[in-house]
Amino acid sequence: MRRGQQRRIPSPGQNRKQPAFGWFNYASGEHRHHLPLTRKGYSGKNSTEFLVVLVNLVDRARRTGRRIDLVLDNGPIHTAKRVQKVLEDPETRDRLHPVWLPKYCPDLMLQERIWKHAKEAGIANVLFTDRTRLRRQVDRVLSRINRDPDRAFDIVFGRHGRPPANSKYISATT
Repeated sequence: MRRGQQRRIPSPGQNRKQPAFGWFNYASGEHRHHLPLTRKGYSGKNSTEFLVVLVNLVDRARRTGRRIDLVLDNGPIHTAKRVQKVLEDPETRDRLHPVWLPKYCPDLMLQERIWKHAKEAGIANVLFTDRTRLRRQVDRVLSRINRDPDRAFDIVFGRHGRPPANSKYISATT
């Protein structure tokens, strides 16, 4: 760049966001995610998409024959009437048990540590030319975490190792 010239830096004009839902199994270190499709004017982060996650978890509990204790914060997506209706359904209640965290306590939601790591690992402060590339990068970073339970444990619990062996909770957040 020549002296006295202004450097041009590309700018998106408006930050694009890719909503993501994730759940972490405290016992096995397994992490999974769901990326809703987004389009202009629609964030994809709503109770309908969260119901997709719940249905997947109920199916998993049915397949494994084990009930899932689901740790949830009191965010509006988790407390929506539609979600509450599904959580109160007898079949769902037999397979999923919600454990409600206090309001405004993100430090208790261990899934938040996964989100923080994912942002630092190449999602935040990166200029993507379009939504598809952003979505692909979010999926790539989260899939890397999903493939390695030990890595997920390191992110969530630090280098302190695994939680107690009898832990059966799954943390979910948006």
